[in-house]
Amino acid sequence: MTELWQKPATELAAAIRGKALSSRELVSATLDRIERLNGDTNAFALVDAEGALKAADAADTAVARGDDLGALHGLPVTVKDLVPTAGMRTALASYIFADNVPAQDAEAVARIRKAGGIILGKTTTPELGHKVLTDSPMHGITRNPWALDRTCGGSSGGAAVGVAMGFGPLAVSTDGAGSGRIPAACCGIVGLKPTVGGVPHETSPDLFGNLTCLGSMARTVEDTVLLHNVMAGPDARDPWSLGGSATPLTLAGDPLSILKGLKIRWMPRMVNDYLDPDIEAHTSKAVQAMTDAGAWLVDKPVSLDWSLESALVLMRAYQAARSGHVLEKWRDKMDPTMVSALEEGLAQDIGTLQKALPERTALYRRVQAIFDHADILVTPTVAAPPPPVTQRADEPLVIDGKPLGPLRRTWYCYTIPFNPSGNPAMSVPCGFTKDGLPIGLQIVGPWHAEQRLVAVAAALQALMPWQHRWPALAGGEASA
Repeated sequence: MTELWQKPATELAAAIRGKALSSRELVSATLDRIERLNGDTNAFALVDAEGALKAADAADTAVARGDDLGALHGLPVTVKDLVPTAGMRTALASYIFADNVPAQDAEAVARIRKAGGIILGKTTTPELGHKVLTDSPMHGITRNPWALDRTCGGSSGGAAVGVAMGFGPLAVSTDGAGSGRIPAACCGIVGLKPTVGGVPHETSPDLFGNLTCLGSMARTVEDTVLLHNVMAGPDARDPWSLGGSATPLTLAGDPLSILKGLKIRWMPRMVNDYLDPDIEAHTSKAVQAMTDAGAWLVDKPVSLDWSLESALVLMRAYQAARSGHVLEKWRDKMDPTMVSALEEGLAQDIGTLQKALPERTALYRRVQAIFDHADILVTPTVAAPPPPVTQRADEPLVIDGKPLGPLRRTWYCYTIPFNPSGNPAMSVPCGFTKDGLPIGLQIVGPWHAEQRLVAVAAALQALMPWQHRWPALAGGEASA
């Protein structure tokens, strides 16, 4: 029997609308589950139980009155602790902002509330979201529910863990270099990074230079689409959002229909020499499943400069401009790797930044050209299983005792380019290593091709279902 915490948001929403389930019952059960199980994984920076239950009661009253109900009516949603939430502390995992209680929601959060969603709390992130591992001096280590000695990835680590553990079906993430896709892969869930501006990010202090997008995390493609559709659409305060489509994403009745004649460029390696054998085998198997269902591989060779160093220059410049001023007062209470990142950004000379700015445009052109001959690009999401929780962001990836090089070149090189290029990308589960750790497959498309990406993801979900797989730590009959 499928328990309440295992049910997808689409099913739960229908049950609330049909009065077969109350929002109070759902939110109470979710809060109870968080209280019992969150201690092992540390997915939450803050849980607003009182506020969530009050909102659930209001949602049930609206159902009883026969009000028009939004798409998320009565559903619990978590929000990453980088995204402003009115009346709820947004600390950015930093002592610097320990007392920061925004007066206004980010637009994406406001849209969730308007659609009836109930904000359960804020999920953990590294300090200021600066790395792809989730730990901070303020909140400690967030652990992978599939293996507590492994990282859950980052920087949307708490969001991914929450979904993987059944702490609510929907999570708001951010993604600046893979921060949504990487933890989605590490935790065995779906993570969507839309085209830059696909979801308004109007609170960014640098709208034109920012690399970060607001994204969606869920267990199923249907749930990911549900959350994205609520948050997406133009907002005059974010210029990137004005050029996109406001048409909601949809899923076909026959999910495999998208694969008929679909042109795939499969790239198992980018700049990395090492690829874990299990990851290579399972991602290749997923591509084979698509071609068996009617897709075909583009064999036109491509060799690109993925501009990883230019992306790092831009990220460090952005971080330094936004937060460099805090070092003098707060250095001793900050994550040492955050301090190093800010110092690196502050030390950049103008010539280095001048070179990186036009390189972003050149990267965009190179990536878009991929889709002159292909409908999608497919890669592994990361090159190796989640490293130990002791992994530092400034230390190399080590495999079998051998240091391979910086994480950005050896572990998550696949995700970085599509933030400066602005392309939509998502990670979907595609199997497990021999040690039982999740494996993610990344799907990338041209600008504003989210509809294509979710259609392909739905086809993969039909070909190799993952929804029934839960970490043993989560419990339940469906665990495997």
